[in-house]
Amino acid sequence: MRVLLAAHRAGTLLGAAAALDTHASTIGRRLDALEADLGAHLFDRTASGLVATELAESLLPIAEAMEARAADVRRAVEGRETEPRGWVRVTAPPGVATFAIAPRLPALYARYPGLRVELLPSIGYADLTRREADIALRAQLPASGDLVSTRVGEAELEPLVSEALDAELGAVRSLARVSWLQWSDSLAHLPDARWIAEVADEAQIALRCSSFEPMVLAAQAGLGALLGAAALAPPGLTRLRMTAGLRRRLPALPRGAVYLVGHRALRDVPRVAAVWDFLRDEAFAL
Repeated sequence: MRVLLAAHRAGTLLGAAAALDTHASTIGRRLDALEADLGAHLFDRTASGLVATELAESLLPIAEAMEARAADVRRAVEGRETEPRGWVRVTAPPGVATFAIAPRLPALYARYPGLRVELLPSIGYADLTRREADIALRAQLPASGDLVSTRVGEAELEPLVSEALDAELGAVRSLARVSWLQWSDSLAHLPDARWIAEVADEAQIALRCSSFEPMVLAAQAGLGALLGAAALAPPGLTRLRMTAGLRRRLPALPRGAVYLVGHRALRDVPRVAAVWDFLRDEAFAL
């Protein structure tokens, strides 16, 4: 049933294999064996991927229910832990994972030597009910699911530049002198992308990117400005200095919030609670 779910969700043998940490040939053999056991055809294998048959579609709710019950068993067993020990999977936007969480892990490990974190940077949201992660850091509150959440930080996003570029520009009176590092078109809906699009012409865009880390490296090299939380600014970046008159003319800068989200059944498991409390109380004191 796990193979059935993975094949349907991924739509390809390779995608299902990646989800289950195995090989495409193994997924193919297990699907063949499942179809042989059932005496029925589950997937049409086309040039573009796997296409579920009507029977496979009818089995999906049952497989999903089995998956949920298996997760309940794991949560019940993990609830018997008595001290923080073992692995905790934390998912977060790539920039948050790289610049806010990773540098603080030594302090967490010093406090809890038995803990280990599997850090999963991702723009998309992990499904906590399917145990794709134990803790998630998100920019929005969850809309559904048996989840708990708390806001751990909020800060106004500001233009950040390298220290060398700051020295070159000084206090700018007009943003016409500033080049910008912008999100790719697929992420143009983000508040910081919309703000840059409002204040900068196309000719001022020095880089478009779908990942925060390359933009940070480009900013550190002096290519241009990006929007970020100054309190969590990566090394070598500082606020773009602007005159009071320019600040008054600009549209309001977007604000960014960070929420901790987890499954209610795992919240009091010692290893999860230890990481949760650390991230809430120390890592995101914006």
